[in-house]
Amino acid sequence: MPPGLWVVATPIGNLADLSPRARAALEQAHAILCEDTRQGAKLLAAAGIGRPMSVLERVDAHASEAVLRARAERLRAGESLALISDAGTPAISDPGSALVALAHEAGVKVTPVPGPSAVPALLSVSGFGEAAFVFRGFFPRKQGEREEELARVSASRVARVFVWFESPNRIGETLELLAARMPAAEVVAAKELTKVHERLFTGRADEVFSAIREELLREGPRGEWCFAAKLPELAENNSSEGDESSDWVKALRCLIDARIPASEAARQVSQHFGASRKMVYEKALRLSGKKN
Repeated sequence: MPPGLWVVATPIGNLADLSPRARAALEQAHAILCEDTRQGAKLLAAAGIGRPMSVLERVDAHASEAVLRARAERLRAGESLALISDAGTPAISDPGSALVALAHEAGVKVTPVPGPSAVPALLSVSGFGEAAFVFRGFFPRKQGEREEELARVSASRVARVFVWFESPNRIGETLELLAARMPAAEVVAAKELTKVHERLFTGRADEVFSAIREELLREGPRGEWCFAAKLPELAENNSSEGDESSDWVKALRCLIDARIPASEAARQVSQHFGASRKMVYEKALRLSGKKN
């Protein structure tokens, strides 16, 4: 492998998914930069890679710019460093992207060592048949932000498929919210993807929520979760109608319920749906109770 920064994808559960090239990178790197050195040590031990603990160096979300620049200087001096996350592909909704950017800035060669990632793994078993999708990272925690998140994606014309990560403690309430706001959306949710106790849930949003609720009651909040939603197609005439079944009205209501100011909610909906700004603003005022 060429010297420089190696961005190494590691298994998201099944150790057999560690590629020969990833193994070579972990064996040959001058140092292995980890999100958590304990997890890095477990991976090396499980893979039978005999390297001392000193080769593992922590580079997480709290790493200072000075620490990152020091690593970049080592790369420029000729060292080869392997960047890994706790699981999957680094710098995708986890730390690492800042170091990659600094490596580019320093003129260091950055080499991807591709492998497991939960996002394409989930979509490959979704059956959605859509080429375009948007990965949104972890689903928001705060109620207002959660409502706004669904409003934003429902108003999007960029794609119909959206993917999120979620914690086992919040997956139930998140799917409940999705089912309440978008019951007709097609959903695929995965628990412990690629692991021994892998579970896959597919169907309409309300059906998937019901199945996951039973799973949580039976097994408790455990495991790693990710889910994707395929939203219904936007009706062409919805941009000019103001009835409650219109997609832009549903999106507007979500924003108002999330306590987004009427003017800002109207701006976003008008921009995404191409509806009249004046018409949308008047509807927003009525939904917020400021106009009869």
